[in-house]
Formats: sequence, structure tokens, C-alpha cells
Amino acid sequence: MTGDATNPLHSYASTGWDGLIEAVGPASLLAVIELRMSPALKRRHTAEDVFQEALLHAWRDRQQHEWRGLKCFRSWLLTIIDRRICDLVDHARAQKRGGDAQTVPFSALSGPDSTDLAPAPWDSTTPSKIAVYREQADAMRGALANLPDDVRDVVRLRLFEQLPVDEIAQRLNLGPAAVRHRFRKGAELYQQRLVAELGTRSLSISQLTRGAMAANSSPRK
Repeated sequence: MTGDATNPLHSYASTGWDGLIEAVGPASLLAVIELRMSPALKRRHTAEDVFQEALLHAWRDRQQHEWRGLKCFRSWLLTIIDRRICDLVDHARAQKRGGDAQTVPFSALSGPDSTDLAPAPWDSTTPSKIAVYREQADAMRGALANLPDDVRDVVRLRLFEQLPVDEIAQRLNLGPAAVRHRFRKGAELYQQRLVAELGTRSLSISQLTRGAMAANSSPRK
């Protein structure tokens, strides 16, 4: 089967799916996962676990998602990521109440439908790809951490979390104009910090910014 050519999520071709994942910035998604996981959770599970599990769920449910562009597709992936992290947190709490400190396989945490998560025909989660995403995500998080306090949260919420300006303003108790100003300033500084983080790495600046920037390229709100 080839799926519906008018909707990229209806394609059964691995190349189409890999292209979508690359377009939304897999390294930026990995960086977001790292930022959302608590230190205690990171000691038991890796961000890569969450990333790969989320992609499996997205692949399984892709035809149920209405295609409305890359920005909405990335938001949908973030929603799935949040559910996977919540599964981990809930399981850790249950273990703590039961006194069982043993770490179980990640796939066992996703509920009764986990057995439906058959391996998908893609290259996005091969060990070599994950290693590249890991290096990119580390550089991105390092650049973000080195931003001044007054712009760091705005850049994180706008660039990584892709929240609209009005929602960021409400969260940070700022006016929309102030959010836009801080984002313009912070985005420029972030690019500079990212170049510094790269140093002698083989990664290019375009590799690290393409996906997240593209996902946030919709008109300002």
C-alpha cells in the first residue's frame, strides 16, 4: 500500500516518515525531553527512550491525526512525548508506594496497547542517528543554558516549546510586545551561543536550527 499521497501521514513509505521527523527537528525534540524530565527520572530512563517510544506511538496513530502542517505535527509529537513522560512518572510513583525499586523496560509502561507498537520501517531511530541527535541536543541545551536569565525562558518556550506569544506572555507575566522583543534578542544570542557550543564539532549551525525554526515559522500571534 502507498497511502494517501495528499497527506504525508497516510504514507507507508519510510522515506516520507523520516523526512517529516527530520523537518521538525529531532534534536530539538530530544532537548525538550531532557528539559522536561526530572533528575530522578533521568537516573532511571534516558531521553532517547522517551523519544523512540513517542515516535512508535506517533507512527501507530499517524492516520488518526489531521495533517495541518509541520507546526501542528510537531505539537502533536510533543503531546505524545508528554504522555510518555507522565507514564514514567506514574510508574515511578507506583513503584515507590510498593517498595519496588526495580527498573522495568520502557515499553511496559505504556498500557495495554503497547503490544500494538510493532517496529516501523524508518531510519530515524537507528543508533547512528540517535547519536547524532544526542550531540545536537547537547549543543542546543548548552546554548540555551548560557543565555541571560531575562531571555532564556522566552527562547525556550517560543523556540523549543513553540508556544504562541500570548501564552508565553501570560505564563511569564509579560506583555506580548515584551515577549517579542526578548525573543528577537534571545534568538540572536542563542545562535551565537550555539556556534560557541559547536566548537570543533562536525555539526553545522543549519543542522541544529532548521527543524525548530521551521516549526515556528507560522505568522506571529
